[in-house]
Amino acid sequence: MLTAAGMANAYADEPQAVTGYVAMSSNYVGRGLAQSVGEPSLLAELNYIDGDGFYAGVSAASINWIDQLYPGNSVSIEVDGWLGYRRSFADDWLFKGGVLRLQFPGHYAPQDPPVARPDTTELFASIGWRMVSAKLNYAVTDSFGTPDSRGSWYFDVSASLPLGTDWSAGAHIGRKQGRGRHPITGVSHGQSSYTDYKVSLTRYFPKALSVDLAYARTNANPSLYTLNDYNVAGNHVWMMLQKSF
Repeated sequence: MLTAAGMANAYADEPQAVTGYVAMSSNYVGRGLAQSVGEPSLLAELNYIDGDGFYAGVSAASINWIDQLYPGNSVSIEVDGWLGYRRSFADDWLFKGGVLRLQFPGHYAPQDPPVARPDTTELFASIGWRMVSAKLNYAVTDSFGTPDSRGSWYFDVSASLPLGTDWSAGAHIGRKQGRGRHPITGVSHGQSSYTDYKVSLTRYFPKALSVDLAYARTNANPSLYTLNDYNVAGNHVWMMLQKSF
């Protein structure tokens, strides 16, 4: 769910097979939700991309939402891995498709009633044209521990605009759609659906350093996304310092 993915090669003069970054953020926001619940987060990502064909990557980030949602847990990291296939065509177009696994390792304390781990597998496909891309993620397992939620999806459109050599601006809109019903209560998971928006400004510095300033918000129901009086789906402003390689 890492939001800085794809920026690691922003400085490269020539294509590189292996790229990545390490970053420190004042808040880790993914799909419009504050995964670190307003706390600072460390992030890292590593990609192998060698032109068209198969590619792979792994990322990690520190999080807080699971520990705050379920007392007694000690789950402070999210680890994502993906394997995909990419193909460029007609000069400016790029297609990607593959599988994404989101893993949340750590200690899970017994809960009453029992709850499932949030580990999730998604299939994804995206199409990009120049600086604009659209992507669909489709859950083939229960989505983030929500029972009977297979088929939930997240769709987003993102754009990046270079502003000279040292600056760029970004914009994003996404839609999270819950599917299925709770097996005990019968409540529709569609109640947790929302649309999220994000704008960002990036300043590039020598030695592959960059600083991002970003703002995100959603129209999610606050009663479903509030942890200890903090609305993880609310309005968020954060900064991130990133070192790419």
